Amino acid sequence: MHKLPLSTLWLAFSLVSVVAVAETPSLIVYDEIPGAAQSDQYMVAVRSLKGETKWQRPFPLITRCKEGIKGENGYFSHLSGWSNTYVNFEMDAPVEIAIARTNGQPIRKATVRPHRHAQSCRVRNGRAYFTLEQPGLVAVDIDGQMDDQDTGMGYSGPPIHTLTIFANPILVDRPEPNSPGVLAVMPGQKTPSEGPWKTLYFLPGVHDIGAGFPVHANKQYYIPGDAVVHGTLTNHAWGDGHDIRIFGYGTLSGERLAHPKHARPRPKEARDHNPIHIAGAAGTTVEGITIADSAHHSLMLLAPYVEDKPTTVRWTKIFSWRVNGDGINPFDNGMIEDCFIRTQDDSCYVNGRGIRRVTYWNDYNGSSFVLSALPNRPLIVEDCDVIYSRAGWHKWGGGRVFNMRGEGEGDCGAGVIFRNIRVEDPRPTLQQFMIMMKGVEPYEREAKRRKTGDLSGVLFQNISVAAPSVLGEKDYLWGASNTKIKNITFDNFTVGGQRVRSMDHFQTNEFVEGIEFR
Repeated sequence: MHKLPLSTLWLAFSLVSVVAVAETPSLIVYDEIPGAAQSDQYMVAVRSLKGETKWQRPFPLITRCKEGIKGENGYFSHLSGWSNTYVNFEMDAPVEIAIARTNGQPIRKATVRPHRHAQSCRVRNGRAYFTLEQPGLVAVDIDGQMDDQDTGMGYSGPPIHTLTIFANPILVDRPEPNSPGVLAVMPGQKTPSEGPWKTLYFLPGVHDIGAGFPVHANKQYYIPGDAVVHGTLTNHAWGDGHDIRIFGYGTLSGERLAHPKHARPRPKEARDHNPIHIAGAAGTTVEGITIADSAHHSLMLLAPYVEDKPTTVRWTKIFSWRVNGDGINPFDNGMIEDCFIRTQDDSCYVNGRGIRRVTYWNDYNGSSFVLSALPNRPLIVEDCDVIYSRAGWHKWGGGRVFNMRGEGEGDCGAGVIFRNIRVEDPRPTLQQFMIMMKGVEPYEREAKRRKTGDLSGVLFQNISVAAPSVLGEKDYLWGASNTKIKNITFDNFTVGGQRVRSMDHFQTNEFVEGIEFR
């Protein structure tokens, strides 16, 4: 096929040339990131529908899974060569988005997920178009790469190249580089970890702060949408991790860091390879940034519950390609909202103050919701979407959407509500519920079990699963003599459009009791 040059492709969009940040009353686009390589897979254009007709081009970044070599780098070989192109822009009015391939090949079909953000995606003249009425974090499946084939266990096809569009709310309190209390750092300049400044501002371009860059209490770290920062942000001193703000629509990348197990020399602290690891993080906020290619656990904000100082993660996006590339652990104090989490290990630990409006995506390994740290107090997880729930193998206790794999201790579940959870994946590899208080063959050894405490009092309300496991795996509720499952309510739980009305749906044992279906 004849490949059109990029200039020809984008001339058709009637693009307007913009400088660094092109701003209209309703749309802010970062069109250039000096020194960064743009995606070789997709191009994206966006225009406001609020009296603005000119197209603008957000800079398309790309995160890639390197060749997975078992025992050497932590990348999963199943995903070798896969990539995800992503763009960030800001909006406060409806926008139209256009997508084209960089090689000039026409797009034949496209689907936006989660569906609730865009009901339709049109293809015209080889390009895809859709409208977002309000800010949202979405994936666009191009030509059915994810929807039309099983990319989980046994997949041996070519690498998958996916696309995500991050339409963020407009940041109203962005700092100015010349404002009092702001220290602006240029790419290549040594970045100071301490000083009289209040806000550290990473100027446009590509920075490298290395592993374990110290952050401190009562300071702000701003990564704008035209900056990429390689390295990690850490504070291990419990008295110095509070009231920190890490924000902006730029990228914090782990691409240049090895998994701590494979780094040479080995780091003294594996946690220094976590993109963000802050102890005593009461009052600390992470907002807007994209965490790409996490070398280890992506976001660890450790803090006990402090009533008037929540730990907040909002509008944050995470991509990981490696083992131990977990998403977010909120611990006891965290609130997670409006995030996008694509990981190859566990996405989220259910604890903290609540989880809402989060999109989850697993390709090879890991669970959407890990229940091992489930509290025994009121907690609401709501309005979340699982757009893809794939796995590279099936005879193990991890993976799935809801997972309790014989770990943890103590009574849990009283007052916990999961509501309005949509599992959209048309081809999930495994079952959605794997709630085991002890191991069950062939998934886990029977000797693996939760130490003490019952799981009791959880409400699962309005849980819709688009399709059952492609492997025919049955949902599990599996208790133990000293750690029972009881008094669980399923209110409007559907699989493939059919309501689940009885325990016949589950594989279970004698240590499960009082299960109610509505």
